Amino acid sequence: MNRIMKSIAAIHKSYGNPVEVVNPEEIDVSAPLKGQALVKLLRAVVNPSDLGMIGGSYGRLRQLPAIGGREGIGEVVEIGAGVENVKVGTRVRIPEEPGVWTQYQICDASNLMVVPNDISEDLEAMSFINPPTAYCILNQFTDLKEGDWVIQNGASSALGRFMIQMCHARGIKTVNMLRNAEERSAELKAYGADIVVDESQFDPKSIKAETSGKLRLGLNQIGGESVSNMIKAVGDSATIVTVGGMVGTPIRFPTRFLIFNDLRLRGFWWDKWQRTHTKQEVKSIFDAVFDLERKGILKAPIDSEFELKDIKQAMERAVQNSRGGKVLIKF
Repeated sequence: MNRIMKSIAAIHKSYGNPVEVVNPEEIDVSAPLKGQALVKLLRAVVNPSDLGMIGGSYGRLRQLPAIGGREGIGEVVEIGAGVENVKVGTRVRIPEEPGVWTQYQICDASNLMVVPNDISEDLEAMSFINPPTAYCILNQFTDLKEGDWVIQNGASSALGRFMIQMCHARGIKTVNMLRNAEERSAELKAYGADIVVDESQFDPKSIKAETSGKLRLGLNQIGGESVSNMIKAVGDSATIVTVGGMVGTPIRFPTRFLIFNDLRLRGFWWDKWQRTHTKQEVKSIFDAVFDLERKGILKAPIDSEFELKDIKQAMERAVQNSRGGKVLIKF
């Protein structure tokens, strides 16, 4: 008879407020069969997209009932017959499906991605959504050179901080738009930000003058008036890449800037990029991210840590939208 073990998982049986619908539940996990591996959770991350999936508003939803979570790392603790690509003790990325927030998960061993064990568990657990998004936007939309400028809104987000650090390492300067900039200015400048400006005080003309028309790339996470101001500040033939619409209001692009300044408006979704590129192409992005982490170029603050049994408290903390760092979940 196949051995059965118990695992605590964060499960939601309906879409809604994560604090209300996500609960810790005990599930059965069998021993690994041929070609399978049993993976134990080390660290997982709570992302805004996790909350969107649980709330039913994200671009890709799971069939209910569902285990929450998309990003985290684990350790192989047992392997089935015929498994050669991983062994007991190997650190791996936990597959997004069926969900990351579970103590144990049976995985198809051939699909497991081995990750370095010389990077801190906390930082490595954050490596699979925001850092590759920042890396792709920075490297795949325009040819930036040292001395060029990038502008972004929502700059105190995890994605914003990774973008600042990647730019700083390459000698690319950043203009960083956010609310309550005075509270975060010193922190973002410690990461390498050059200009930090409050959304309410943003003057496109002065920013354009200060950057000498070299604002060549924009990252839009907010939408609304924020991205309209961004468009007015960038230089000719700049590219604005949208990854989110946090304020929920329509984006109104000033037509005259599209015509007379030859602006390019693009979108990027890391989920889709992963699904439409080869495993080797995806691996090359992660290799670059891990290298930046290994060199100490990328760092990320932690807001708080919770065990899976305390997933309710983790959800409460996450929905507060704290900009102090990531909420982590551990075994």
